[in-house]
Amino acid sequence: MTITSRPLLPSLLSRIGVAAAAGLALTASACGFDPEAPSEELANRLRRRVFLDVATTSDVDVSATARSGEPLDVDPTVLGGQAVVRTTEDGWLLLEDLDIALEDVTVPAGTLSPDKPVTFTDLSLRLGTQLSIAPVGGTEKVITGWGEADLLLDWAMVSWHGDVLPLAMRKIEDAPFAVAIELGDDGQIRGAISARVNGVVDTLGELVVLRDLGLDVQSAEGSVAAR
Repeated sequence: MTITSRPLLPSLLSRIGVAAAAGLALTASACGFDPEAPSEELANRLRRRVFLDVATTSDVDVSATARSGEPLDVDPTVLGGQAVVRTTEDGWLLLEDLDIALEDVTVPAGTLSPDKPVTFTDLSLRLGTQLSIAPVGGTEKVITGWGEADLLLDWAMVSWHGDVLPLAMRKIEDAPFAVAIELGDDGQIRGAISARVNGVVDTLGELVVLRDLGLDVQSAEGSVAAR
């Protein structure tokens, strides 16, 4: 993920994201933060829910193979979405909601079907459980931390007659997340949200095997997310 206009967020996220994905314990000193340093300016803004638009420059990466073992090109484009964040009186950062809308994915003929392409539609990734984060440290304008939450995949398939056939929701339990929230000099709140799930993620109803899922989400208040 790259946020060219706000280099601070991916830098912070890369420090905590690698540790979260590897399941390592992360200390505040490892990030160069004073754990007692207050983040009051940003925390006070977050006492009430803040709604962040997911930017289309966000990224979802995944490796996929058909049951036959043939690799599939299924990395979907992010169409948008929303993240909802707030802080609690006792200092927790909550990612209450994350919903990422994804572009349709079409698997060529000869892979899942012998003579016709197969299109998956109505794709979205969303939180199945609230993500509670005990911040590892921060500044007056930055809060960072990590935690685990369930991640849900909603999807459907387009029949060869053009009908949309909803498919069973898939759940990825206890996915590790790293989060960085920043209050910019322009007064806008921005977020960087990363998740990594290594190995087999799901078999998608015996159709496709998904492996090594990665999310790198940029988000911001209002139209700032599109910059």
